[in-house]
Amino acid sequence: MGPQRRETPRGLGCIGGMGFWGPILMIGLIGVGGMRPTEAARSPARSARGSPLSLARALRTSLRHAHAIQSAEGALTQAHGQRLSALAAFLPTLSVSDGEQLYAPLGAQSSTFIAGTLVSTRGRFYDNAATVSANWNLFDGGKDVAGYRAAANTMTAADTGLQAAVNKTLIRVVGAYEAVAADQVRVRADARIVAWDHRIVQMTQQRYRHLVASRLTVLQALQQLITAETTGINDRTQEAEDRETLARAIGIPGHNGLRVAVPLPGPARLPAAAEPIKGTPSVIAARASWQAAREGVSVAEAGYWPTLAVTGQYNWLGLNPGSARTAFTETHGSNYTVGLTVSWSLFPLINTGGSVESAEGQVVSADADFRQAQVIARQRREAARHLYQTAKANTRAAAQGVRWAHETVQLTKARIRGQQDSELALAQAEVARLQALTTERVAALTRALAAWKLVRAEAPRRFAIRLLRAAQGQPDEP
Repeated sequence: MGPQRRETPRGLGCIGGMGFWGPILMIGLIGVGGMRPTEAARSPARSARGSPLSLARALRTSLRHAHAIQSAEGALTQAHGQRLSALAAFLPTLSVSDGEQLYAPLGAQSSTFIAGTLVSTRGRFYDNAATVSANWNLFDGGKDVAGYRAAANTMTAADTGLQAAVNKTLIRVVGAYEAVAADQVRVRADARIVAWDHRIVQMTQQRYRHLVASRLTVLQALQQLITAETTGINDRTQEAEDRETLARAIGIPGHNGLRVAVPLPGPARLPAAAEPIKGTPSVIAARASWQAAREGVSVAEAGYWPTLAVTGQYNWLGLNPGSARTAFTETHGSNYTVGLTVSWSLFPLINTGGSVESAEGQVVSADADFRQAQVIARQRREAARHLYQTAKANTRAAAQGVRWAHETVQLTKARIRGQQDSELALAQAEVARLQALTTERVAALTRALAAWKLVRAEAPRRFAIRLLRAAQGQPDEP
């Protein structure tokens, strides 16, 4: 279940080891219909110049380019390697060595140990010595067990940390997408409102020339026009800023001409019941980090205990006074050793004590992070519920405002037919209806964003897959 290295696109290295979250990223990156990752990366640039950028394409691109996800994938790869290294502590080690040398004594006669064999000689010679050594740790104060548990918890923290990074990246993209969509609605409405206000100014000036309206009414119409134009300028400026934010969120260069598709798809249903806080990815990651820190104390405390290992060695030796090649070909078994090795560091213990104290400090820090993660998860859930209820109420109010605005326009037209009102009143009613429609459309976008934030807060483990399916027009999970 290790990372896939064979011709894997950048950013996909850890999907093979992510368990449940691998398919999510694959769905997001490949999408419906088999879009290749390279196409997903190029598509937003084409969308900026042509068709609007869809939410599905924005999400796919962000999954590929987001720094937070790439960093989390790297942490997951690192944690996987650390777990493999920790597992190696339980396995025996085996090493092989072979060396050939020329030995020349300085005196008339000399003796030396070669490959565990005492060799005496009066002259120079060539020797070839080969050794196979084996070592198996039997006890090291629990350092191997604690080390593996710490690595396993670190792996869990990295895995759920990647889940949290995916959720955070996706909701950031949805928020930036919603902001640009709302800006587009406002900017289009601003242009129409300014056009109506120009007509209102013309009609008011005409009424003033016929002594039907006062100079004050003309000034009020002009002020209304200036306000509408100023609002349009501000909305266009905000749209440019939100486009830049969206471009950064999805990881594409430049934002000029970037448009998004409206409306924003919302979840087909809200979570029937909130998942436990302890099941939130960020909380799981914090808890796993805390558990890994606790195991780190056990790793440090293992320094107070002795170590016990089984060791073995088998030696081959070949000698020849005149030829290195002959020494190599005449190599044969010489001796072997098998034994138990006990090692116990008795002094000084200050290094071990310092390591234990440092590890305990990490436990305190990790425990604080764990408790803080729970607090943040609860606050996010409460804020999401409040935001959704507020957005829901605003949507209802906006819908009622649109109904009233439509009725006002219809009544004004009826009064005009009965010669009880003027075209000026109708123009003002049309402006009010445009403003009400804009408020309703923006409220719908805000409600969709609030719904996704609620899904992320209450069902974080299924948030990513549900969002990607909705963005791609697929049916929601049963």
